[in-house]
Amino acid sequence: MNKLNAEAEEYFEELRRNRKATEAASLFISNILDQALNDDEGNGQNIPLLLSLITYIEFEDGEMPYKYIGETHRILRILYIIRMEQKYQMSLFCTGCGSGAALMEKYMLTLFALRRLLFHLSDASVEDAVFYLKQNPVSVFAVYMMAQDDLIRPDQTFYQEIARLYSTYWSDSEQELFHSLIQTS
Repeated sequence: MNKLNAEAEEYFEELRRNRKATEAASLFISNILDQALNDDEGNGQNIPLLLSLITYIEFEDGEMPYKYIGETHRILRILYIIRMEQKYQMSLFCTGCGSGAALMEKYMLTLFALRRLLFHLSDASVEDAVFYLKQNPVSVFAVYMMAQDDLIRPDQTFYQEIARLYSTYWSDSEQELFHSLIQTS
């Protein structure tokens, strides 16, 4: 138990030492999110600027918020989703989001709906989830990455339900891609 206490003390001491730098890096990430999602030049969203945050978080000062602030994990996950969507020329997860707060809200609401679908607490909660997901469709990559990283053990039944739900939204090639992704899980 002493080792655990010592590790906890060391962690919190490191957190205190790095507090200002972590806050500054977190603020930088928030500012870039807002700037990239609501480009003042009138060009809509600045996706290259948005995706530049991946390098910042993984290899630069953004490592500290990633280590200490849980929301930064989700931001990085969203950025990976957007990068894959862009690579495969899909509708981007950030479409319609004019700020970092709006992006996080979309992520959390989508995650909440996916969890309702997975846990099937009641018929009403499943109906609400299906309604939300149909009104706010997301890509194959968004569903897969969110399910793998933020859900508790999604099974094939869950994935089949998602595939049915998005059968009219996803193209044939996107559906094929989704099925190949879930076969590897």
